[in-house]
Amino acid sequence: MKYGRVIILIISLGIVFTGCGKVVDTTSLIQAPMLSNGKENEINITLKEILPPGSEYVTPKNTQQKQSIFTEDIDKDGKTEAFVLYRDMKENRQVHLLMLQEENGKWNKTLDIDTNFNILDYFRLEDLDGDGKKEVILGTSISDSEPSKQLLIYELDGKELVNKVNRSYEWIDISDYNGDNKPEVLILDGEITKSKTAEMFNYENEQLKSLTFVNLNPDGLIENFVSGKLADGKKALFIDSSLGAHSMLTEIVAYDNGKLIKVGDENDGNLFKAYPLYSRDINNDGIIDAGGMYIPKGFEDAAMAEIPFIYTYSDYREDGTHEIIEERYTDSVQHFYIIIPSKWYGKITIQKLDQGVRIVDNEGQENLFEVKWINKGLYNDSITKLGETKDTVFYTDIKEELPISKDNFHLLKDEF
Repeated sequence: MKYGRVIILIISLGIVFTGCGKVVDTTSLIQAPMLSNGKENEINITLKEILPPGSEYVTPKNTQQKQSIFTEDIDKDGKTEAFVLYRDMKENRQVHLLMLQEENGKWNKTLDIDTNFNILDYFRLEDLDGDGKKEVILGTSISDSEPSKQLLIYELDGKELVNKVNRSYEWIDISDYNGDNKPEVLILDGEITKSKTAEMFNYENEQLKSLTFVNLNPDGLIENFVSGKLADGKKALFIDSSLGAHSMLTEIVAYDNGKLIKVGDENDGNLFKAYPLYSRDINNDGIIDAGGMYIPKGFEDAAMAEIPFIYTYSDYREDGTHEIIEERYTDSVQHFYIIIPSKWYGKITIQKLDQGVRIVDNEGQENLFEVKWINKGLYNDSITKLGETKDTVFYTDIKEELPISKDNFHLLKDEF
């Protein structure tokens, strides 16, 4: 699961369904469309009748499933429940959890829980204790700027959702960390500058039971986290936190021999860096890569704002060993990047040109790549275009093929 600074998606004119792996989008609260699935159409009609006028559907910020309605038989009684996440605009924009149950082919409103919070951070239906029935997991907060959130875990008892857990958290991940084929609940919580932990829980006997924890840097303000795999296949959580005015620390949390551990040396240039660079699966191989950066030769004494940092992305193993799997020069002002071939990892520097940059080999000072930019209105066909944005053309006027291929040039917008 990938999370971070994701702006909440508020769907004021649409509904998103999920059930049995199928997702269907409808288009309006006012006019129910003809859906291929009759059950979903019935839900849509019911919601049009019972939801307050002007209600907005909300989706959780920090879960993969970006939808507002979840349909599933969570208590295994043969009847499907529908859970609807919406905001009542006449009630201080508070988030509600509405539950419908199917009876005799009709959908009936069973309950409507007012969370007393304005932001929906997390929602998931998951069998936490392995009894075959799924719990309803809800995370809410007062505002986007408030790091402390509230975790609520409900169990369905007939027509009632019974609250079993109500506790604070900052970030949450639900995954099988210890390989027992049941999900664990990993909670990041604490108070900045004082104490922060990553703590693993089992859900047993309707309560969260602590298994193990590891301390996190208390000065870090978490900006992003990614749940995924290390290079050796072990499950891990990558936590990217801002430190001070502009630095960032990546803490990698994994499970080993009954306890949570932190992976790697936090003082190296991969995990502690001068500016934010989030962890991600950079090459889509299923392994999460920690972002790092280094100062190229010749810029050691330059002002921070003048340093053209070279970005690296590294695979880590549980024992802390790691290797670079991608290196790139990124120009965040001009919004492009150049992928560096592995033979030049750690061996290049940057020369700044008037309206351009050159990548140079440290040893022989060989020109490896060159890109310039020009206003689109001044471009002519005699130069080789590398890419273009609305107002700018990126090009090279070097005719011969340079050691770094033109194909290694990319616009940042193409990556997303």
